[in-house]
Amino acid sequence: MSNRLLAVLVLGAVACSAQPGPGKFEKFASSDAGQKRIAAWVSTPNNPIDQRVDALVAVAAAGFPGKIRGMLDTAKDREDLAEKTASALADRLAKAGSDPEAIAPLREAVLGALTYVPDARKAPIQKTVADWAFAGLTLDSTDAVVKAQIEPRIEPMQMQALGAAGTAGAAILVRHGFDVVRMSQYILSIPDPAAHLRLLEAFRKLHATPDMAIPLPQLELVGKIKNARAATYLLDLSMDPNQESDVRAAAFNEAARLMDDPAIRAGDLEGILARLDKMAASQEPDDRWSGANYLLVVQGLEAMPRVMAGLKDDGIYPNATEDPMKSMVDFCKSTLFKVAKGPEVWPAVQGLLKSRNRVHQALGIICTKASEDPTKALLVAPLTGSSANLLPVLGNKMTLGALATNAKEGLQMYAEVAADVAAKRMDEADAKLMRFAILVDLTETGRVYRKAVADRFKEDRK
Repeated sequence: MSNRLLAVLVLGAVACSAQPGPGKFEKFASSDAGQKRIAAWVSTPNNPIDQRVDALVAVAAAGFPGKIRGMLDTAKDREDLAEKTASALADRLAKAGSDPEAIAPLREAVLGALTYVPDARKAPIQKTVADWAFAGLTLDSTDAVVKAQIEPRIEPMQMQALGAAGTAGAAILVRHGFDVVRMSQYILSIPDPAAHLRLLEAFRKLHATPDMAIPLPQLELVGKIKNARAATYLLDLSMDPNQESDVRAAAFNEAARLMDDPAIRAGDLEGILARLDKMAASQEPDDRWSGANYLLVVQGLEAMPRVMAGLKDDGIYPNATEDPMKSMVDFCKSTLFKVAKGPEVWPAVQGLLKSRNRVHQALGIICTKASEDPTKALLVAPLTGSSANLLPVLGNKMTLGALATNAKEGLQMYAEVAADVAAKRMDEADAKLMRFAILVDLTETGRVYRKAVADRFKEDRK
């Protein structure tokens, strides 16, 4: 045999042996040339799928997870191949310990392969990865233990790839203050009420951290948990004297949005009412008005006895941040007459007017005026002669009689506005401005009152 022929045979034998196959994938996985041959081998559907999976796992284990997606792209049975590959990688990852160099390429590869798996078939793979990443951790694990385990295993930005299976782990991260906003948004994006309640519990434990100043964005996130437990937690925070005033205010605002939904408040009506009763009995006048308003929102006119019980005549109202007169106008206009729009509201108003409590009487007068119904002027007439001092109620040196007179005259002016609109002497836009000017002035009477209304109307009309 000639030397030339011998050389050809040798080269042919080498070429035949230099092909990937079972038991040989690791030899090709670490070089560019070898990876190209593996890619060609993987893209050949005649090769057994389990062996093609072994080839892809070998490439990932060799430290080239980015190559996996390109190899899957060329496969005609990509979804099935990706599912089996992701599953095999997840199983291998679960046995890889905590060595970052061993973990990282496998993790990147399994998440990359997972993108090709149909959503309906991802859950078992996601669960394997999530169970491995958070194995043994709970909401009560220490910060140090959570950080030491999670940092090498998974990055917060990768959590969403785990779908519903990752929400329990994400709640653990929230509880320990790790990437709270991203993790919370991820959990809330999953339509799983149980996961949302785990998030709430995570926030409870996080916010109980000694000396923690609760960031306001975290309260917004709690407010997105559509559950009565979130509402009661926020109400508790709003009454917590250890919290800053801006935190307390933000907590109540978020709770209010939840309580506006009848379906949410029905989840723990008694718990919500108990907290609103406590708020309505607060020694903080702003809290007292917030409690009074939301007792009506939550329970309707049935709550009026609770409202009246909270509105004690104890002189604290001038200490409020908001003008007590504005609080009363808002209670009447924005709450009472929205909760009860028909005749059923008037027994409640009359109950206020007939009370011996000056706060109740003043509120009844203002609500009568806020009704804009001239036929109700007779209800306040009996109080026009009262000399009861309203300084401890409204923070203004005036009598109950003066307030009743103001309401009676205001109702008459409403009748005049209605007549002007009917006769087309005033359009509805101007009428709205005039009604507002009539309503908000509670201190003047007679000509001074009419002039004040006219001046405000002109100013507002500019």
